[in-house]
Amino acid sequence: MGSPFADAEPARRPFFDRYFAANLILWAFTYLLISVRSLGMSTPWPTLLNYGLRRGAVCTAAFLLCIVFQHLLLRSVGWSRARRLALAAGLSVTGAIFYTALNHVAFYVIAPSAETAHETAMDYIWNTTLTFSSLIWSFVAWCAVVFALNSDDRAREQSLRLMEAQALAAESQNQMLRYQINPHFLFNTLNALSSLILQKDFDRAERMVLSLSNFLRASLEKAPGDKITLADELTAQRQYLAIEQERFGDRLVLVEAMPDELQDALVPGLILQPLIENAVKYGVARTTRPVRVEIAAALGDQGLVVTVQDDAVPDIVKAPATLGVGLANVRRRLEVLYGEAGRLTCGPRPGGGFAATVELPLERR
Repeated sequence: MGSPFADAEPARRPFFDRYFAANLILWAFTYLLISVRSLGMSTPWPTLLNYGLRRGAVCTAAFLLCIVFQHLLLRSVGWSRARRLALAAGLSVTGAIFYTALNHVAFYVIAPSAETAHETAMDYIWNTTLTFSSLIWSFVAWCAVVFALNSDDRAREQSLRLMEAQALAAESQNQMLRYQINPHFLFNTLNALSSLILQKDFDRAERMVLSLSNFLRASLEKAPGDKITLADELTAQRQYLAIEQERFGDRLVLVEAMPDELQDALVPGLILQPLIENAVKYGVARTTRPVRVEIAAALGDQGLVVTVQDDAVPDIVKAPATLGVGLANVRRRLEVLYGEAGRLTCGPRPGGGFAATVELPLERR
């Protein structure tokens, strides 16, 4: 049969940790209390010093014994509360007996003093009982300290595991949201490509295929959870817009306003693609006039601000009032990655057009 402690083996911990410090403080305090009590007696200083050294040796042995008790208590973590309390009670009594016995050896066996040599039996019984009853509380206190520190350790570990689980869940959700972009984008692009083929416009279809290939290569070079520089994000979006340029020609006018000092700012990969696609789908595609699509970045009060806006006045049905798949995806990704610090605000512009603004903390590579 194995040890009853085998199923609750604790993780290895450094020897000089807060358990060690608490143990040291406990026995230093116990030593001081006993020593102060002895100062009230009319005992010569050389004798007091001798007693102090012996008492220090006994307290040191008790300190080492408490390290053993700590090991046993920590290995009983998997036990029921009643069994752990019974173990603590047994260890406290054992410790008090050990201290009392060692105290007897130190003061009555090894070079007994004149005071102890002339003690009556009643005096000896009284002193021994007083030592036992006083010191048992030191061991009870130590068991309570071990339980308290262990409970705090477990709470911290659970909190850390919860944080790790939340981070993993957020990363998984971010990857899922990122993967939603590609099918959504490909659906629209393949529809446009199909139209060009049906029109027998093979040159434009070939250029669109090449642009699509370049865009997908750029978007797949990074892992879904990676952040990229704003400059790299814009490069990928130019490749996407090259696809749309084949569809709309001069009706799509791209304008960029990007300060050089923000080129290395980090953003989630493809975070701007749904915003630009929204401007093309509900702006450029719904009018016969040239539409100016502007991508602008600036440093705001809370961090990086990137805006995608157009000046389209649609000839046909207006854009829906609710967020589509792409914009809802962007908003959710910002919430997952940045919490309240990441925001998407969007809506119609005065005089026509639509604007979508992404706000997120400023991070640099």
